[in-house]
Amino acid sequence: MKKSSIKMNVLYQLVYEVFAMLIPLLTAPYVSRILGAEKLGIYSYWYSVASYFGMVAMLGVKNYGNREIAKNRENIECLTKTFWSIYAVQCGVSVIVLIAYMIFIFCFSSDNTGCSLVFTLYVISCMLDISWFFFGTEQFKITSARNTIIKLITASLVFLCVRSADDILLYCGIMAGGCLASQLILWVQLSRYICYTKIHFNQMLSHFKPMLILFIPVLAVSLYCIMDKIMIGNLSNKTQLGFYEASEKITTCVKSVITAFGTVMMPRMSKLFSDGDIKAGNRYMSLSVEIMMAVAFAMAFGISSVAHIFAPLFWGEEFIPCAGLLIALSAALPFEAFADIIRTQYLIPNSMDKAYIVSVMTGGITNVTANLILIPRMGALGAAVGTIIAEIMVWLVQCIFVRNKIHLEEYLQKAIPFGVMGGIMMLVLRAVDTIARTTVSWVILEVIIGIVVYCSLSFTYFYKTKNELLINFLKTGKNKLRNK
Repeated sequence: MKKSSIKMNVLYQLVYEVFAMLIPLLTAPYVSRILGAEKLGIYSYWYSVASYFGMVAMLGVKNYGNREIAKNRENIECLTKTFWSIYAVQCGVSVIVLIAYMIFIFCFSSDNTGCSLVFTLYVISCMLDISWFFFGTEQFKITSARNTIIKLITASLVFLCVRSADDILLYCGIMAGGCLASQLILWVQLSRYICYTKIHFNQMLSHFKPMLILFIPVLAVSLYCIMDKIMIGNLSNKTQLGFYEASEKITTCVKSVITAFGTVMMPRMSKLFSDGDIKAGNRYMSLSVEIMMAVAFAMAFGISSVAHIFAPLFWGEEFIPCAGLLIALSAALPFEAFADIIRTQYLIPNSMDKAYIVSVMTGGITNVTANLILIPRMGALGAAVGTIIAEIMVWLVQCIFVRNKIHLEEYLQKAIPFGVMGGIMMLVLRAVDTIARTTVSWVILEVIIGIVVYCSLSFTYFYKTKNELLINFLKTGKNKLRNK
């Protein structure tokens, strides 16, 4: 199979992630005003419940399937057998989970049964999810194009069809249906790369245990990615959950840029370490740290700087509490970014599953404990604080596991300057705040000022430290000018 360019794969994923960020930014003000905090909380609650069942249906296949496909992609016969034997496990588990979900909603769903039934479409979409195959073969153009188109269609349907708070069921249907449609499209593309082949039970069984092992960290991560919302809905109220859903949607959009980079790099790193090319692997990790730390600190300080005027303008006066939530959730971004690099570019490619499991289990247990203590007292803000604590714990544990295997101290030193630059940007924006007004134009102006300040500082730093990517970019530019 033809080897894809990392630059192009990153570009494809970033184009999609930009759309993934912009579309919620376009729909969120409309949805928050039409549905209100309580109805948004109902949507968030049942989406979170369905996500848990969908997560079990996937059984760790996202990371495991990605890694195994990457290792076998050079041999079409091995690739075909690997795919079908892994998917057979996924499909079998998914059928059981789908039945369990139906039993759950009929036995335990006392209210909003309509919403819970609609999210059956989401659980089915998880059963059909084969994006891990395309990630493992580095066919990011296909997945990015598909996701972008589906996002645009679902956003259009939201604006056209959701007209009042009574349309909550329709809103749930649009969002869940979009997930299902995006998976069906991939099955049309699959026949271009492999054909169907019969597999034996032993082939399936050989994948079940490692998939189950990699499901444990997925379950642990869900404790501070999904369980937060379920706990807010039960320990506080649906209005607080609506605030949390709105705020987290913004930080999730930002995190998607971070995870996109890891998604692109994981199959390439898996192949490099599988081939024993340690030098190339370390080089990619070093570059990744600088890029992702630059992005994470820019986003964290940028969001914190404008949160207090952004929240009421974006969602409406009812959502003023979201300002504090945005500041708290954005504080976790640098730790998430660093941990994501270690996880996707070293632990998983090197099959260090134990380290991965211990780190995320630690974070999950920490988060649930913090939530039980803080949510009854602080509501949604308690869950946000719990997320910060959990992400720091995950990062610390992963650092402990790899401290003697990678250039950890060097990577930490590379991260510090971006924290300083983010702090400088925040001070500048705070100074602007003294004359700013609570208007859309002022928010846009502050964002532009922040971008100019941070990018100028980052460019100077990269130039002084002779960053490889910047030097190559400048050389390419000079060569193009000479050719003209």
